[in-house]
Amino acid sequence: MLASLNPILSIGLTDHNQLMRHQIRMTNLLTLICVVGTLIFSTMYWLAFQTPLAAWHNLVYGALYALTWGLMKAGRWYIARYYLFFVFFAQQFIMSYWVFAAQSQNELLLLVSPTIVLLLFEPHDRIARYGLSITAIVLMFSIQVLPSPDPLAVLSSLNAKTIYLSVVLVFIALSVILMDFYLHDLYTINQQARQSAQREPLAQTWNATQFYRQVNARQHSSPNKPMALLCINLDHFHQFNANYGHKIGDESLQFIARVLKRHLPDNAILSRTHADQFLVMLVDNDCSCAPKWAVQCQRAIADTPFTFNAGAHAFSVSIGIVQHFSGICPFINLIDQACKAMAEAKQAGGNQCVCQLSQPVETHAV
Repeated sequence: MLASLNPILSIGLTDHNQLMRHQIRMTNLLTLICVVGTLIFSTMYWLAFQTPLAAWHNLVYGALYALTWGLMKAGRWYIARYYLFFVFFAQQFIMSYWVFAAQSQNELLLLVSPTIVLLLFEPHDRIARYGLSITAIVLMFSIQVLPSPDPLAVLSSLNAKTIYLSVVLVFIALSVILMDFYLHDLYTINQQARQSAQREPLAQTWNATQFYRQVNARQHSSPNKPMALLCINLDHFHQFNANYGHKIGDESLQFIARVLKRHLPDNAILSRTHADQFLVMLVDNDCSCAPKWAVQCQRAIADTPFTFNAGAHAFSVSIGIVQHFSGICPFINLIDQACKAMAEAKQAGGNQCVCQLSQPVETHAV
């Protein structure tokens, strides 16, 4: 449901921090709710209650609400929040006090304002939060206390009760929808924050810390199941980086990461642990096929040139493979063995794979 609304929720969404992105999405959602709600009530005024004057008055506010998206698109998000509240307050006061002369009790919708304020403003925006909440309460009491003028649209007692019940239902539905969206967005922000803490930002792979944790967890949870580690290092990358600059070098690392992801099994754990070095964990049946996967990655990188403004460059890689089928071997030892196998591939001229079996740690009875 929320995914289908993303084009609207993302209006004005640029490079902001997570909290601001949430508040921008919330502002767009509130604008959508106000526009749709205004259209529904206008239709009800016209068709059900035969009060076209009230319907036209209400439709004006629907158009004013839609202007909020113009402010959002122009990057005036801070102003758009206050503008949205201004239109909402004006609609509830004028429709309740002037158009219906307190017959419909539309002003009850003002009670949702404190909740909306909490969702749209940060905790340190105390003046905005308290000011808007107090304004909503003052308007609601003013409608009840001020002398009622002659209504522009006269409602029967049945129609007035129908509007009252509709307002109550809208109030409840609005509260549920907003809190559900709020909790959903907070959960998403939390998940993204956790993932960003576990990801290597340049290549978008697992970072070294998370990779070591996953290898260690695998050994503890399934100590007797096969596992293979690949240490993949780009040949002559430092010279390439010096020749073309760090920006092109960073783009090339992103390119290599994408190639590796396409040519490794789906359950492989890929991590960029150093500038030009990647580690891969393969488990279960993929362990015995580790040399095949390594050769496949080596050929894919060699056969897929990296293109950039200055031309194209075909990288080659040296890959060290360690296969662990049984026995006790600390994960750090496996990583060291894979790195040593990669170093052997480098010393042999590069652009090749060296595969070794793991060397389990011997245990002695005391």
